Amino acid sequence: MDYTFPTPRPVELYVELGAGRLTVRAGDVTETLVRVEGHDAEQVSVDQRGDQVTVLAPRRWMDVFDSMRDLTVTVDLPTGSTLVTKLGAADLLATGTFGAARLRSGSGELHLGELTGHAAVETGSGDVVIGAVRAELRVKSGSGDVRVDHVGGRAGIVTGSGDVLLGVTEGDVVARSGSGDLQVGDAHTDLRLTTASGDIAVRAVRRGKVRAKAVSGDVRVGVPRGIPVWTDVSSISGKVVSTLEGAGRPAEGQDFVAVRASSVSGGIYLDQLA
Repeated sequence: MDYTFPTPRPVELYVELGAGRLTVRAGDVTETLVRVEGHDAEQVSVDQRGDQVTVLAPRRWMDVFDSMRDLTVTVDLPTGSTLVTKLGAADLLATGTFGAARLRSGSGELHLGELTGHAAVETGSGDVVIGAVRAELRVKSGSGDVRVDHVGGRAGIVTGSGDVLLGVTEGDVVARSGSGDLQVGDAHTDLRLTTASGDIAVRAVRRGKVRAKAVSGDVRVGVPRGIPVWTDVSSISGKVVSTLEGAGRPAEGQDFVAVRASSVSGGIYLDQLA
């Protein structure tokens, strides 16, 4: 079943979907097209009220045959639209550039392209994968992994047992995991990373403060050659190894790095990068 609404400017899309798959594509369009397929498709409510488009799937009891009745919802809408979801076990694939996003999911996986506005994500056990977030990001996950390729604003990420993998960070990051690994590829701002039994790895930090704390995991931080570094590192029973070379005191206006790292039984490794 297809529904078409005139939307010459970005809209807010709100979707409730218990099981199945939601695909949202943002592009250079002036209409919003909603396509609903699968069992009970005719019972899905699709409506437009001003700048909001809503898709509400009926709630139903889950049984052994539920996988045969999953719904597939596909939406094409204007670039810069806001995405709001309340999903159960449904997966989300969102491609293109969106504005803000407020996403709730039980166990489905969430894959998004680019977000230019604030993003708030809460999920139980599904993984979260985001290409880029240009503004503030908040993620809370029970056991899912979190991956963000480009963090353009401040980020706060908490997961119980999942891993956190961040690419380039241009905003301050606070990330915490109970037993997962924390990894940052290229840091340009402050990082505060905490995990109990996972490892912490910052491949390269170019400026700012790194605070890394692990209980039984290792901590590894890389610093490019020529950047002044101040360190305060300790491990009770693990190794402490540093290949950093002295770069002297920073000149006025020069970038520098401060690393404060600790682990109870894991090792601390500070690497000099070419």
